[in-house]
Amino acid sequence: MMKIESQLAEKELPTNATIAKEHAEHTAEPLTANDTKEINERNPRLATELNNTLSDFVKTFESQSPSESAVKEKVSNLGDVLSEVLSARIDKEQLDNVTVKALVVNDLVGESLEHYNSSLGDTVKTETPKIMGDADYQSAQAAVSRAIDLYNEIKPSGNANSTELGNSLNSLKDTIASKSPFDQADKTVDNKITPMLNGMFKLKLAEEEVHGGEGQGHGGNESNASSGNETH
Repeated sequence: MMKIESQLAEKELPTNATIAKEHAEHTAEPLTANDTKEINERNPRLATELNNTLSDFVKTFESQSPSESAVKEKVSNLGDVLSEVLSARIDKEQLDNVTVKALVVNDLVGESLEHYNSSLGDTVKTETPKIMGDADYQSAQAAVSRAIDLYNEIKPSGNANSTELGNSLNSLKDTIASKSPFDQADKTVDNKITPMLNGMFKLKLAEEEVHGGEGQGHGGNESNASSGNETH
């Protein structure tokens, strides 16, 4: 989600600096202590560079009027660092592995669900939810769109469920776009998307990884490969 959030921050800056700042602050959230430790063990310089680049990116938005050109350059720099991190953590063969990419699809679906949950605030359990957090709502939409794009790259031919899974991903996207009740999105993930991802790509996701509380536990405990590949 780091790349997605940084791009959303850049996109929103010309029209809404407040939302852009929220996206910038979200950029570093996917980086866990374990991620930092692993990167540092493989390449200490790169771990330091990633942390510094993320900190610098967030600080840019603390200004009352961040420079659009400066932000554009920093987004590009962050993308370069993330690509280097990816290469350091995962070899080329694993990066191209369909199962690894399917895990990323699962993680993106989870991120989308969690951001949608957060965007609804106190209305999350109502039949007529309202968007209370624009940044989270945009993140939810961006994450599910990226999940669909990535799934289309690995969509197996000749599998009876491949079209159904694609339809379910698009259904999740439509549910979020229409601001439908959260339970509707949650059920699409739990009852359709996750089981089909598990079955088609043999992901062997543990039950607690895919069935947490509302908006939680979906793709939250990524494998090292999945977490490392999630620079999107």
